[in-house]
Amino acid sequence: MKTTSSAGSNTTIRERLGLRPIINVSGTMTALGASIIVPEAISAMAEMASQWVEMDDLQRAASTVVARLTGGEAGFITACCASGITMAIAGAMTGTNLLAIERLPDDTEGLKSEVVIQLGHIVNYGAPIDQSIRVAGAKVIPAGTVSVTQDYHVRDAINERTAAGLYVVAHHTVQYG
Repeated sequence: MKTTSSAGSNTTIRERLGLRPIINVSGTMTALGASIIVPEAISAMAEMASQWVEMDDLQRAASTVVARLTGGEAGFITACCASGITMAIAGAMTGTNLLAIERLPDDTEGLKSEVVIQLGHIVNYGAPIDQSIRVAGAKVIPAGTVSVTQDYHVRDAINERTAAGLYVVAHHTVQYG
C-alpha cells in the first residue's frame, strides 16, 4: 500500500524501511515472508485489530473455521510452520493432561517423548525441523537415510516411548520412501 509522506512523495512501507524489492521464484518460503495474504484476510485482520476479544474464544472460533475448511477434527492457528510443529508435538506428548502441558519442555518423565522422522526430512526451511521438535521437550529419532527410508526403518524406530511420527512435505525433502 502506498502512502504520501510529509515530503509529498508516494512510498511503500517496504521503501520506507529501506528493504529492497525481490522476485520470489521459490514459492512459499518463510525467509521470503511465507506467502502473500489474500485481501479478505487483510480486511478481517484490520477489522479485528481495533477490538478486544477473549483469546480462548477466538481460538475456539478459528478452530471451527479451520476444521470446516480443511475437513479436519480441529485447527489451530500458529505464527509459522516451526511453531505449528512444536505445538503438534507437545499435544501428541501430553494430550489433554494440563499438568503435563505445564511441565513441558523441561519435565517429560512418564510421557511418550520420542518423535520418529525420516532422516531426509530433517531439513532447515528457515528453522531446523529437529529444533521445532526439541523445543517441545521431545527427542528426535531419525529413521532411514538421507535419500530413502524403508518401512522397516520406521518400524524399527517406533517403540513404547514414541509420541509421534513427523512427515515433512516441502521441496527440501525427498518425498518417497
